[in-house]
Amino acid sequence: MNIGKRDVWWGYISLLLVQGVNALLLPFVLIYLNDKELGLWYTFTSIYGLAILVDFGFQATISRNISYIWSGAENIKASGYNYSNNNNNEINFDFLIKLLSSIKSIYYLMGGLILIILLTVGTSYIYLITKNELNVSMVLFSWFFYLFAIVLNIMFSFWNSILKGIGAIKEYNKTLIIAKISQIILSLLLLYLGYGIVGLTFAYLLSVIINRVTLSRFFYNYSMITKSLRGKIYAKVNKDIIKSLIPNTVKTGLTSISNYLVINFPILLASYFLSLEISGEFGLVNQIITLCLTLSNSYFNTYLAKFNYFRVKDNTRALISLFKKSILINYAINLGLFLGVVLVGQFLLNLFDTGKSLLPNSLIVLIMLYRFLYNNQTLFVSLLSTKNIIPYYKSFLVSSIIIVSIQLITLSIHASIISIIIPIIVIQLFYNNWYWPYHVIKDLRR
Repeated sequence: MNIGKRDVWWGYISLLLVQGVNALLLPFVLIYLNDKELGLWYTFTSIYGLAILVDFGFQATISRNISYIWSGAENIKASGYNYSNNNNNEINFDFLIKLLSSIKSIYYLMGGLILIILLTVGTSYIYLITKNELNVSMVLFSWFFYLFAIVLNIMFSFWNSILKGIGAIKEYNKTLIIAKISQIILSLLLLYLGYGIVGLTFAYLLSVIINRVTLSRFFYNYSMITKSLRGKIYAKVNKDIIKSLIPNTVKTGLTSISNYLVINFPILLASYFLSLEISGEFGLVNQIITLCLTLSNSYFNTYLAKFNYFRVKDNTRALISLFKKSILINYAINLGLFLGVVLVGQFLLNLFDTGKSLLPNSLIVLIMLYRFLYNNQTLFVSLLSTKNIIPYYKSFLVSSIIIVSIQLITLSIHASIISIIIPIIVIQLFYNNWYWPYHVIKDLRR
């Protein structure tokens, strides 16, 4: 598990380039798409967030268990993990092949399922919200490009889990850079040529294809072990492995649903109860805040496989030291970036003459508050999950259901962004925001 400073720097380089590309692309999106098309674009991205829930926690569970096997564990367990006394870090090669083959079959099934759902329910929803506002053929062309990009992304996303699990962080980040640069070049060209949102979605589809092909090549060229796996990973289910993965996968999946309801679902609510224009403004702020949080989380996420390694090797002191450092880095970056958005965010939009505006600063600060607190509790429970236990899923799910229920009531009474934001802040502060960081700190001390 050779994760070091180079991987961290590649993580930051990847984020700066990838998110820098997003930042570079954003002004052109704002210029070439009208307000309704922008709202449709953010609706597409929210549907993608809903679609990947079909993963239902498999990616996090699989990545964690691959780390265990790669670190010398002989097998995997439904809950908890086995310590490895193997100082040579020898890998159970046969079990690794069975694990990877089972993973591949699971994701192929997921891709087929999401294709059926998006072709039926997804297409009906897109038609419903755009039939009186945008050209139907333009909407359907762009939707089908985006739909197939989603399906391919999900079907082959097991490569993400595998590379992260074995600690190939540098290779994973290189792939993101290659795919994103391809996306922006084609996006800018097609936007300039006047293809609008159709060109934007086609460029995204092409970048997904490039991403998936590159990931597989990086894996097979990573080491002598991965080279020897070429041609041996087939879509074949091992029942014992699936039984070991299912319990925590279900719990992680329910947590993923909770995350979606808190982070992405509000944009769909804005599209339905308010308008595409307002959902576009809300989606823009949400994208900027997500960028800030992604940058601040980079250090922690780079070392996630290393946390799993420390668990298997029973090196708690090193785990605590690394976690403290990652949290302090996270807070420092968050504070700086959030202040920058509040102070100069609208100025930068005006500088590019996009004609678009952010939400008022009071609303932006409220959104930042609930996103920061939610992100903080997520980091703490992510560390807890490296023990292969997921005790927090019930409280996450219950709170998110309560939030959505209250949002639906408040929106029916007074349709505004504040009716979406306040229920999130109040319900999360009541329990999850403070309890789970406290629980993890207490667990580490014990």
